[in-house]
Amino acid sequence: MSAFTLDEFRKLVDDTLDSEAAAALDETTLDTTFTDLGYDSLTVFELVTRIQDDYPVTISDEQLDELKTPSALIAYVAARLTEARA
Repeated sequence: MSAFTLDEFRKLVDDTLDSEAAAALDETTLDTTFTDLGYDSLTVFELVTRIQDDYPVTISDEQLDELKTPSALIAYVAARLTEARA
């Protein structure tokens, strides 16, 4: 299983939402809250569901409440994947 990086997240956003939303994600927007990026809670839930479908990662509702930015979500998933490989 590969690492989970901005590129993987961007592809997931492109597949789940659209290419415009994916193109808006870059190093300058990683610490912007999902809300400020225009993602409602259903959109974030859909992205997390896709992550859980595609990667051996579980994200509880409580954990999701703490992951408010793309950077936080990417870091969380990457850490869980590293743990899974250990």
